[in-house]
Amino acid sequence: MFDHLNQALARLLDRFKMMRRNSSESIKPTTDPQTAIMTPKSGKRSSKPGLTPTKSPRNSSNTLWVHDQQKRLYMDHLLQWSLSHDSSLHFHGKISLASVNSSSTLELGSSVTCILTDTSFTDARQTIIIRLFPPQKPSAKLVDDRRDSMDPCGFDMARQASSVTLKSFTSDQFHTRSRGHYKLVVRSGAGWMSSRDYFNRIYFSHLEASRRPAGQTTLDFSLTQRSQALGPPPSQKDTITIRPLFRRFQQLPPELQDLILKTASGLSRTYNLCSDEYGTLRMNSPSPTPAVSLSTLFRISKPLTATLLPHIFHSTDFQFGLTGFTNFLWQSGPSTRNEIRRLSFHFGKLALLHCIRWLAPDPVFALFEPPVATNPRSLQYFWRCQIQDLVKDVHLFTLTLNVTQIPREDLPMIVAIMKMAFGSVDRILFVRTDRDGLVSRVAWDDEVLREVGKEARWRDMCLGYWRRYGRHSYFFKFDLFKAGEKGVDEEMDAVKEFFDGVGVPMQGMIGAS
Repeated sequence: MFDHLNQALARLLDRFKMMRRNSSESIKPTTDPQTAIMTPKSGKRSSKPGLTPTKSPRNSSNTLWVHDQQKRLYMDHLLQWSLSHDSSLHFHGKISLASVNSSSTLELGSSVTCILTDTSFTDARQTIIIRLFPPQKPSAKLVDDRRDSMDPCGFDMARQASSVTLKSFTSDQFHTRSRGHYKLVVRSGAGWMSSRDYFNRIYFSHLEASRRPAGQTTLDFSLTQRSQALGPPPSQKDTITIRPLFRRFQQLPPELQDLILKTASGLSRTYNLCSDEYGTLRMNSPSPTPAVSLSTLFRISKPLTATLLPHIFHSTDFQFGLTGFTNFLWQSGPSTRNEIRRLSFHFGKLALLHCIRWLAPDPVFALFEPPVATNPRSLQYFWRCQIQDLVKDVHLFTLTLNVTQIPREDLPMIVAIMKMAFGSVDRILFVRTDRDGLVSRVAWDDEVLREVGKEARWRDMCLGYWRRYGRHSYFFKFDLFKAGEKGVDEEMDAVKEFFDGVGVPMQGMIGAS
């Protein structure tokens, strides 16, 4: 009796243990291969681990995610095209991807349905079919690009998996791709047209319709009604702006580059650096402000500066007053100073005093030595030595002097000093400024230039300077001011060889009117 009872309890206990084992195995996850190798029924090894497909949105088997990544990549290609294409010079609009299902393929070279919007009207949308082709490269690379550009398992998709923003595509791969030019064609009837021709056709057809009486209002209303049939406007994230683009600046001819940059910097063959007018350059209308400064112009690129700098310094007439000239020569540097070919000076009534202080030969300066308020006193001599060395590097085609407010008796000595100061001067021109601020050329037979062409000794010119300004102490050093004209003659006798010599001859240097 007890044996039968023990057997029943044993069978009940075995059944209970089996139920516990089954319930515990059903609770454990099946993704762990180590727990899913053996099954409780057969005891044999499973042929495959008990893995279940994950629901990760980055899994390449998820068609919705793959289509979204393809769309993002295609939009990036379309953006690169819009930034480098040779499009219509008139058309302004947008191009958007139409609503497509996940089964359609978005890749380069395939036909893609898009919505084209003309932003010149209230709502002018139309459906177009485009094909976008990548930049032309060597054949081997071109095949690889076309195969891998939309491959969901390729390199681009791996980058998308880490970051789905467009900023992640600023890699060397996309920089290399953007060096070429994408090509976009649009379906037109039974054939294809280039984007430039297609956009031009749309622009001019709309332009012709709008020129008719009440055409603009009628055309805008008609286009709006047609656009409403396409449904709501496309999403901004699926839209690329189309605008007229010009060719790369450095691909333009050098002459056109120079013209564009000179216009941007306000260079019109003259560059006014006068900071002190003294009534000689008083203009009624303010000069236009340049878009960029000359220093900014020379910082665009080194190759551009290398070709542009000599051209600008050869063709530009730099104009100065009593100040700023030394600083200009110093900042130009030794190599650029040799490129300066045209200078204009507007000194005013203190022209001769200014020339004796800074530009006159050493014997003339030592004779008069007009004082300059500097601290320390020797700073005047340092400035003079500096400008004397700088102007020797300048070889001019044209030197222009503004004779406004300059006494005509001073002009011969001014011209002689200026001609001797510079490295070389081919031609000297004279201009004057009227009350309206207009500058005009002074003819050679003008009364103002009567004494300029005559030969004169340095002694005669220095004595004339003393007789005209002898009563002004700031034109001479104090010792000479007390000695009088006799003292001037005695000091010139000490350097008789120089002062008895003739000033620089003017024959062949005075420009024609």
